[in-house]
Parts: sequence; C-alpha cells; structure tokens
Amino acid sequence: MSLNFLRVGSVYLRKGQKRLDAGYYNLALRVRWEVEQSKWTLKTLASVASFTYIGRFKRDYVKKSPDAVPFAGSREIFFWPLKLDKFLRSSSVWSELFPHPGDILISCSGSVGYSILAGISFKNVAVSQHVLRIRTRNEEEVFQGYLYAFLRSRYGFDFMQGAQYGAVVKEIDPAVLGEMPVPILPIRVQEHIHTKMLRALSLRERGNCLLKKAERLLYELLGLPDPEALEPEYLPNPPGTKVPAFAVKRSELEGRLDGSYHVPEVESLLRALKAGKYPLVPLKDLTAYIRIPPRFKRHYVGPDKGLPFVRPSDLATVRVLERRYIAKWTPELPQLKLNRGEILVSTDGSIGDMGYVTDAWEGWAASNNIGRIAVKLDKVHPGYLYAFLASPYGQVQLHREIYGGVIDHLEVEHLAKVDIPHPPLDVQEAIGKRVLQAFALRDKANDLEEKTIAELEELIAKGPRFRIF
Repeated sequence: MSLNFLRVGSVYLRKGQKRLDAGYYNLALRVRWEVEQSKWTLKTLASVASFTYIGRFKRDYVKKSPDAVPFAGSREIFFWPLKLDKFLRSSSVWSELFPHPGDILISCSGSVGYSILAGISFKNVAVSQHVLRIRTRNEEEVFQGYLYAFLRSRYGFDFMQGAQYGAVVKEIDPAVLGEMPVPILPIRVQEHIHTKMLRALSLRERGNCLLKKAERLLYELLGLPDPEALEPEYLPNPPGTKVPAFAVKRSELEGRLDGSYHVPEVESLLRALKAGKYPLVPLKDLTAYIRIPPRFKRHYVGPDKGLPFVRPSDLATVRVLERRYIAKWTPELPQLKLNRGEILVSTDGSIGDMGYVTDAWEGWAASNNIGRIAVKLDKVHPGYLYAFLASPYGQVQLHREIYGGVIDHLEVEHLAKVDIPHPPLDVQEAIGKRVLQAFALRDKANDLEEKTIAELEELIAKGPRFRIF
C-alpha cells in the first residue's frame, strides 16, 4: 500500500484558508508553489479578470415557445451541439443571466472546474447560477484566450479541484477562485495562445452550424414536417380538469402497458414519419452489426497502463471532460474497443445520447452502457443515420422502447427495430457529409486546444529564463 505525504507549514492554517482537507494542499497549494517556482510575474485571477456570479434565483420553467428563454445548466453548457430542453419565462430573466461571446464559462457546482469559451451558439441562452462567467479586465495585459488556456491547463484545473468544498455536492467559492495565481507571460506569447484558442472556438462553432444544417436538410429532403410544428391529439378535458388523457386501441398496445409508449407526441411523430417520401426500413436491415458489450469489472488506471474510456455522459459533450483510463488487461477489452465509423448510442440511464467514432476515438474503449452500430455502406451513409437517430424522429423511437423500473435500459432488439427512412444514397450523402464534416471540425478544434494547452504548460514550467519564440 502506498500513501502520498505532503508537509504543510502551520502558517497556511493560521493565515491562509484555514482548511484541514488534504486535497486543498495537495492540489491548490501545490499549484501555487509550482507557479511561484517558475519565476514568472504572478497576479491573482481577481486582479486580472472580472467575475459574473449570479447567486441562487427562482427558476420559472415554461414550455418551449417563441417567447421562452433557453436555459443551460452547468453540464448543458458543454453539449455539442447545444440542444436545450429547459426554458424560462422571459419575464423572470435578466441581462446578467446571458453570457457574452468569448466569456469563459466555468462549472462551479457538481463537476467543478471544467471550462469552455462561449460562442455564438450561446446567444440568447440563459445560464445557471452554477456557471461562473469570467472576462479579462484589460486585454492589453491579459488576453482572454490565454486566460482560458491557463484555466484549462493542469495548473488552473488542479487549483479549482483543490479549492472545491462540500461533502455531497462539490462547490467552489468565487472568492477563493479569485486567489488563483496567474503567470503573466509576454504579450506576444499570450497573443499566440489567444489566437489559437479562438481558432479552436471558430472550428467548433462551424461544426455546430453544420449539424444544424444537416437536421434542416433531413426534414426537407425526406419530406418530414418540423417536429415542433406537430400537434399531439389529446382527448377533451372534462370541465374543471387539466389532466391530459388519450385512448389506445387494444390492437395497438403491442404488449406495452406503459403510457409513455403510447403518448400522442409519439404517435404524431410516427404518423408523420410514415407519411414521408421514402419507405421505412428496420435498422437491423441497414447495419453490419448492432452490439452492446457485456457488463465487466472496471479497473481504472493511469494513462500509461490503460486506454481512454468513453462513458455515456461523454457522448453529448464537446469533449471528454473527465478523462479516465481502463486497464489494458481487462478481459473484455476487445469487445469494448471502438472502431472508426461506428455510431454510438447510450442504452442505460440517459437514453439516446449519440456519438460517432472518428479517428480521434478509434481504438479507445467505451462503456457497456453504449451501443455500437456499424452500417452497411452500400445501403446507408453513416452520417445520415446519425442525423436521423439524433433527430426527434429517431429519438422518439428510442425513448418509447425504454424499460426498467429505476434505471432506464435498451437492448439490441430495441435498437434493431427502429424504423429508418431509406432514400437514395445521393440524398443520404447530402445530409450525412455535413455530419462527418462537423465531427472532423470538432476533433480538429479539440486537438488544437490540447496542443496549445500543452505548449502553455511547457512555457510556464520553463520560466522566463528560457528563450521564447
């Protein structure tokens, strides 16, 4: 058994944060020591940047409408594309809830310390009190993209991880975060880092736009109405009641007595799908295989002894936020490995989150709670199939098959029976190529960010005594 030891002077208990949790000293205080050793000029985060922290407020949720305001929580800000299903009453929000383009957004509750640059996709989107917004006070002193890269680096992230508190739900206090030491590198270096991070943001936003365009083309070329324009048919309510009610014929039960399988929203989408331009084909007829790996014992290890591990929560986000590694000696590893071109769908817990295996993820391992779909290329374009399954027409078919009293589940046979419109390959190509281009742009953006952050970490570690480009 090995233990890590760290000797801390009593002065940090008397004059510092007066904290007795070892994690603070092992992470946050160690970061302070490391950047002080680098000999760069240091300034506190509070002195170089302004914080927007709203505090708790009452959320007045409403149904989606032209007047409703999209709302993103501390996890939803990392969704790619940014699809939101919660909305606030417009009269209950105020200007401080809306981030500005280029703001650094940091999750400060739950999963603490993860950050992202706000792009144009955040326009008119209100964010939670659990999202801290940061903007530099003077870009002639500290560039916004440089500060974002520092917060994403191991220095910034470890400080935030060490400074968090809370026994059940982790939180971080903006006042404590403001004490983070920020190395002030030469302006030309900061501008170099800043330009690369903005370039990565631009690539990501372009990918986001391509996915939205692919969805619009899907409806247009398949002759399907916009799902939001469909009106579900409920029975008239008796006087004085507001309970939505509907009737189902015995011949339409299909062995399912759970109401969610038959709700009018589902039926209206399925009717529209059947009335589309092209015949419907079961997913099993278009695929080489549909697989869900068996359950297995997870041995998490370091990067040198394992493979990057994708969990269902990673499918919806712009990048894998919490990188984990599964041991290379795991017996089920061959069944867990991802192959390029596979379409991924979460089959347990949060059902229907979608992913696509690009070169960046090929050879990684993924959870047994993720289904893998490999297409027959002579029958269906993988990008087209992804676009359809990610659309409401695909999602409603996945969600209606859910079973489980506590944790939702899907099996291979549920995925296999999903009906897919089968247009000619040139129609599929027009939709699918935009999806694949979007994922390529996302990977390029993430790779650029990772390399830039690694470059910054190296510069900080070397200190000013080394010649900089």
